[in-house]
Amino acid sequence: MTDTTPTFASETRNSKVSGITLLLAAIAGFLASFVLTIDKLKILKDSNYKPSCNINAVLNCKSVMLSQEAEVFGFPNSLIGIAAFAMMLVVAVSLLMGVEFPKRFWQLLVPGPIFAVGFSHYLAYQTTFEIGALCPYCMVAWVASLLTLAVAIRELIGFAMRSTSDDSRAFALQTIAR
Repeated sequence: MTDTTPTFASETRNSKVSGITLLLAAIAGFLASFVLTIDKLKILKDSNYKPSCNINAVLNCKSVMLSQEAEVFGFPNSLIGIAAFAMMLVVAVSLLMGVEFPKRFWQLLVPGPIFAVGFSHYLAYQTTFEIGALCPYCMVAWVASLLTLAVAIRELIGFAMRSTSDDSRAFALQTIAR
């Protein structure tokens, strides 16, 4: 039987994978949120402005941006995305620089992406079934929030695996590998 216990090298590699995944998700989410915010400002300035993501009647950002769901908290939802994805960008770069965040950090971080994914699902439902249009930039932000949640949960699972006994960890890894 071969030893499947994670080594320091594999843990470091996993953190790099988490960092790269989080970096790509954060960049995509930040850019999508930024473009949405700029387009929202342009629409407020000129009601005839046509955003670049207005492709047809179904893929239509403007319809979504003009809905009340686009400002659930009284300001554009995309501003939440800018702040959240900027924070995730800092976490991603830190991971890639070799920073090892404590377990408590990930425990405190996870509720953010959980909220983001839940909020994204609410907005996805609203755009699909109530508004009747889809916003491509919004969809990018939805996927990015799912990826940030996946990374945060992956890091927490890594802590759980490292804190268990070698026998339990080997059993769990062998069971997963089957």
